[in-house]
Amino acid sequence: MFRCCMSNQLKISTINKIKSSLPMFIMCMALSSCIQSKTAGTDLSSSDQPPPLITVNTLKIVNAAFYQTFFMGDWRYKGSRSRGGKINAYIQIPAPLDMSKEVQKSYLRTAICPSAAHSKMWDEIGTTPLSIHIYTHRQKHSLYVDCINPRHTG
Repeated sequence: MFRCCMSNQLKISTINKIKSSLPMFIMCMALSSCIQSKTAGTDLSSSDQPPPLITVNTLKIVNAAFYQTFFMGDWRYKGSRSRGGKINAYIQIPAPLDMSKEVQKSYLRTAICPSAAHSKMWDEIGTTPLSIHIYTHRQKHSLYVDCINPRHTG
């Protein structure tokens, strides 16, 4: 008899727990289906898409292209880094350039951004943005410009 009563109490307790958690379960399922239907039926804009994957090999190829250019002279190539789906290449210069920021940016685009001759690098990065940063003391105080991939211009 005691066993029967305990078994019934256990069943009642379990049923009460299920009843009390059922509304929360239903609410979670409804919310989940809302989120899925919201994202499934819409086209992702370019800002919603995840940034392109930038591999260590890609950064090595970018570094190789720049190290060839800056192995002699006062300007020092300090490597590239991936951040936010973008490749950032850093060049330390000994002193600020004596020209306006716009002229500096134009110079970076025309003289420092890798040319089409660096086809292996441009093919490797594809549509991934490449930015060149120049700085004197701290990278976070750099002047930068986005390079245009000559292999992906239409």
